[in-house]
Amino acid sequence: MNKLELLIAWRYLGAQRKSLFVSLIGIFSMLGVSIGVFALIVALSAVNGFEEEVTAQMIGKDAHFEMYAYRGDAVENFDSIADKVMANDSEVVASAPFVIYKVGISSKKVNDGIVLYGIDPERSKQVVDLSEKIVSGHYSLDSLPDANFDRRPAVILGVSLANRLRVLVGDKIILQTFQSTEATMSSGGPKILSCVVSGIFETGMYEYDGNIAYIGIPEAQKLLGLDSNQVSGLQFRVKDQWKASESADRAGEVVGYPYYFIDWKTKNITLLKWMNYEKFIVAAIICLIILVAAFNIISSLIMVVTDKTKEIGILRSMGLSKSGVMRVFMLMGSFIGVGGTILGGTVGLVLCALQQTYHFITLPGDVYVLPYFPVLINPLDVIVVFVVGILLCTLSTLLPAWKASKLDPVGAIRHE
Repeated sequence: MNKLELLIAWRYLGAQRKSLFVSLIGIFSMLGVSIGVFALIVALSAVNGFEEEVTAQMIGKDAHFEMYAYRGDAVENFDSIADKVMANDSEVVASAPFVIYKVGISSKKVNDGIVLYGIDPERSKQVVDLSEKIVSGHYSLDSLPDANFDRRPAVILGVSLANRLRVLVGDKIILQTFQSTEATMSSGGPKILSCVVSGIFETGMYEYDGNIAYIGIPEAQKLLGLDSNQVSGLQFRVKDQWKASESADRAGEVVGYPYYFIDWKTKNITLLKWMNYEKFIVAAIICLIILVAAFNIISSLIMVVTDKTKEIGILRSMGLSKSGVMRVFMLMGSFIGVGGTILGGTVGLVLCALQQTYHFITLPGDVYVLPYFPVLINPLDVIVVFVVGILLCTLSTLLPAWKASKLDPVGAIRHE
């Protein structure tokens, strides 16, 4: 490649009187590339933003990894197990026992079924972010007086669950165990616990906010007939949430059977896979815009070859090689691709950066928990978009460049 080839390619791109229409097609091709790259960067940043928010909400509700017993058996001596795990792995920074069970829940007007967690509020506060999600009332599981001034165990409900039950902080609800017919007859009936709502939390995920309630561990053990040294499992927090699986594996090796450990990524594998597929599908569909622009580049270059046939013949007769002619037209397409990619990419990055800083694109608060449209610029995504945009445009130049290089110099000069 030499300076002459660059000069010729640049001149052919310019709007000349005889080839104004061809030059306009080149401009529209560049704009097509710009729009495609712009849309791809904005869409990927939006998917990254929502993925980050959903992941943060999952981790806020879930521990980084949890321990259960096989067959759903109760876990005994849980404090000694927690101490063993933390002593073996410096990445583990906190642990908390919990009880989990499906129960019935009733208010004055509504009956429903939910997942009930029994937690130690102080220890659980170090492992999950429930205390930071309280939107009404207080993060407290101390007993509270009901309407008749009788003290009842406290319960914390998700906002969607509270709305469905039509209760507020201070209202009374009833928890009831589900039992088989044989168990009901032998025990004299299902166990019932009256509670007072002490707080309402909101994570932004309906699956959590509409189906989960929290009470103290002693109350959960009493309701479910567990001993004071029995729980359903242990929750752990690590320094780096993305390395939770490694810590879970190490804990499994130390504790062993009959217990197993599961990290938050494995627990939410379906949702995480869905978000990855969504990102791939969005990128593939929007890439079609760039692909259409690449076909426009092919069309515009073929028209340039037809329009410049005589000039190509003159250049060939003056000593410009076939490979030189190919490079001229590949340079033309590359100018369009690189220019469009840089223009669209720059505008997309500036828009995303402004949204990250000023949140000027808002969302309706009654539909989304976030009051603004979340975006997150991933440098790797940006690099891939730029490379794909430029590569597609460069590849689109091969056919017209090859056609130009095959022109016979004598026939081209005689071309009218």
